Amino acid sequence: MKTRMLAVAAVVAAVAGMGVYRQVQADATTAAAVKVAVIDVTKVLESCKKHQAWKAKMEKDQAKTKTEFDTMKSELDALGQNVKLRTRGSEDYINLAGQFQEKKAIMEAKNAFYEERVTSQMQMWTEELYKSLLIVIDKVAQQKGVDLVLAKEQLDLPAPSLRDFMLTIKTQKVMYNNPKMDITNEVLAALDSEK
Repeated sequence: MKTRMLAVAAVVAAVAGMGVYRQVQADATTAAAVKVAVIDVTKVLESCKKHQAWKAKMEKDQAKTKTEFDTMKSELDALGQNVKLRTRGSEDYINLAGQFQEKKAIMEAKNAFYEERVTSQMQMWTEELYKSLLIVIDKVAQQKGVDLVLAKEQLDLPAPSLRDFMLTIKTQKVMYNNPKMDITNEVLAALDSEK
């Protein structure tokens, strides 16, 4: 009885083993047939026409804002110089010092608001552009018969800081790829051709 059970168990194990072996073989064949491509996401995002147009608009807005801040700073500096000419404690001194502090506070508040606004606009724009990029990558990958697209980033050396360098090392996933696998230019062209 034990022998019969052992024989049945051996047969079941052999059949299961064959099934697992065939599945592993099938998986290996499938894995070998997977077509992989890479894309330099940063290059596409920074080089595409949409981003260049948005960047030009932002630079124009920044120049306008800088002019406004330069004017405010000049007025503030002139007021500060005027305060220094007054006798400390006099009514003129107190009035001008109050105006100086008020203008300084307004300028600092406007600067903080401007920085927050720019950061928010940059985030919203980058998210919108990234969503468009994902759609384009999907289209290009399907056209080329690609099964998997990996993000590949260029490592710029020397790095601006150790923190930036370590962050790049920790996030870089593609260490090498055959240049034939790179679809960055195709994706960039497809993104630029979209309205």
